[in-house]
Amino acid sequence: NQPDISSGGGLLATGRVLSRQDYPGGYSLLRLGLSQVAACQPGHALSLNGVLWPILQRAPKQGWVDCLRRDAPCPVPGTEIVICGPCGEPFDLLAATPRALLADNDGLAEIVFLARTLRDRHPRVKPFALFELTPPLPFRPQPSKMVVAGLPAGGIGALPLLEDWAIPSRIACPTDEQPGCLTGTATDLVNAWLDICQGAADVTLFACGHQTLLTAVGALAERYRLSWQIRPAQR
Repeated sequence: NQPDISSGGGLLATGRVLSRQDYPGGYSLLRLGLSQVAACQPGHALSLNGVLWPILQRAPKQGWVDCLRRDAPCPVPGTEIVICGPCGEPFDLLAATPRALLADNDGLAEIVFLARTLRDRHPRVKPFALFELTPPLPFRPQPSKMVVAGLPAGGIGALPLLEDWAIPSRIACPTDEQPGCLTGTATDLVNAWLDICQGAADVTLFACGHQTLLTAVGALAERYRLSWQIRPAQR
């Protein structure tokens, strides 16, 4: 019998690799067919052959999850694979306030999953996502149709997937100028937005990534007296 992964705790299950797509920057997107995916929450990852793959999105009714990461060996589409998960500590969605400021400087998947999940909650949470990426980017930034106060006017590059979902986002590139993207870090964007908004008391800060970002977000949350949650990137 196939073990049930719906209760979490790193249980083993057999799944099928439905598809694989490769993108610039060494990113790969895997779609995995599983019997039960309801336990997969924003911040979770699945372990495939000992490698953690952060979850990008899930479709419980269709029985699949998408995982995204970079620079990892990929299983072959069409094959069955032993999966361990869900792994890691998910974000506490019940603690979210009416607005959420999301920041990521490693990997995309966790924050994209969190942004969509928060938007779909009732009562709805309004997320704004900030990403720090090093070229080559896995996608072409899309000029955003959503105006965000507090950020330089020239930085209108957004994540296409979030733009399709009507979730505002912006991108920073610290090492190379990218058309439409802001030169700097995710911390720079978070700081600039909070400064112009004077802290915005109804905002919860969420961050996932390297320790530099997590430490900075914690300090900014204390400075502005905001609720905050941080998670290290699972790699």
